[in-house]
Amino acid sequence: MPGTPQVELFTARELGNTSYLVADPDSGEAVVVDPLRDVAQYLDRADDLGLRITGSVETHVHNDFVSGARELAKEAGARIYAAHDSDLEFDFDPLRDGQDVPLGRFSLRARHTPGHTPQHLSYALRSPAGEVEALFSGGALMVGAIARTDLFGPHLATHLAFEAFRTVHVRLRDLPDTAALYPTHGGGSFCGAASSNQRTSTLAEQRAGNVFMKTTELMPFIARALHQGPYPTYYKEMSPLNRRGAPLVGRHLPQLKRLTADLADMHRKQGAALVDMRRGRDYDRGHIPGSYCIGFDGPFSAWVGWVLPIDRPLVLVGDSEEQLADAHRQLFRIGYDAVLGYLDGGIDAWAASGRELRSFETAEIEDLATWILSAEPTTVIDARNEDEWVHGHVPGAVHLPVAAIEHHAHELPRDAPVAVHCGVGYRAGIAASLLEQAGFGHIIHVIGPYSDWDRLHLEATVPG
Repeated sequence: MPGTPQVELFTARELGNTSYLVADPDSGEAVVVDPLRDVAQYLDRADDLGLRITGSVETHVHNDFVSGARELAKEAGARIYAAHDSDLEFDFDPLRDGQDVPLGRFSLRARHTPGHTPQHLSYALRSPAGEVEALFSGGALMVGAIARTDLFGPHLATHLAFEAFRTVHVRLRDLPDTAALYPTHGGGSFCGAASSNQRTSTLAEQRAGNVFMKTTELMPFIARALHQGPYPTYYKEMSPLNRRGAPLVGRHLPQLKRLTADLADMHRKQGAALVDMRRGRDYDRGHIPGSYCIGFDGPFSAWVGWVLPIDRPLVLVGDSEEQLADAHRQLFRIGYDAVLGYLDGGIDAWAASGRELRSFETAEIEDLATWILSAEPTTVIDARNEDEWVHGHVPGAVHLPVAAIEHHAHELPRDAPVAVHCGVGYRAGIAASLLEQAGFGHIIHVIGPYSDWDRLHLEATVPG
């Protein structure tokens, strides 16, 4: 339809985020809002549509992924637009509230919308007649939520929650109900307070159903905004990396190298971490001693970023080349560039080389009940987060979230088996591998969901 802007969505499900290619088909101009670092997806789509990418638009300095703005500047000559006070250490077009990013016959008007970050901008897509057709809201407004306000420390969390209140109820008040909503953060993002898996919406829908837009009293709003779980450790690296600019690699990711068992073992002995991406059950049957069980069937990159430093060399162990390539892309998106390669032939190649494999015992939730009722000596570890633990847990369990294991494993007794569980078994697999690294011998990975405890009508301990 002539005169209609085009919006293409690019979703990174492992991050819970969406970036956007926004185009004026009549002029052939396009911009990308909050691009990921692997920019071939935008360039390829623009080529397919006969568009040229003229701009890269940042809503904020990201805490959860590496921006692709500089890659687009290098590959397509796109200008980088960001808030004037973003403190970026490379060339960009600084924007203040009310300034426009050109887009053919349309424009993206910057709106100062602090809350998720102090310098946050949202962008109102305006027609040639000046009508607001859409809002690219970054983390200022999500589908069903807002993005968290506590990433800059507890001393600013309440202040930014207050700013988020003003953003939702004052700064965005004049936008029409008919405007489409295109947030960057969505369901599954650790940047979100709580959110739907729906990626887009309208302002009318959010005013009717978003609890933050419906909460008009300040204290309840702040209390809800600050009810947050933990976020991955790697977040602390992202903002500084995005401000100085990550190393440029070009349109395509570097090729992932095949490693023989000999090379993989050499890297391991030199300090590389072996990340086993298979399902927890498969890891339990046989794995490389000291490797990390971080299955690709869960939030893979987030957990790599939670338990491994960004500069540690990595060797991947997976099931297929397609899976390994996807894992490499996910890690690249969060700045984990020291991926040395993958174990060619997987765990079978390691075993065929004559090297040691270890295994874990696998159990279900009902097995925990049997051990408790039989008074069999066993240390039960609950690797869930605090907000899960307080709603009920296995009697006698030790609360030790995954991120705390490295610091507190030495406090656990070593003269009895250690059985570890979580909500569905995924985090328990990571925890089990960390316990092995801490020197525990008899480890039991409970793979069943904790909800089975209730399903079996077993009594739980509920604090308070």
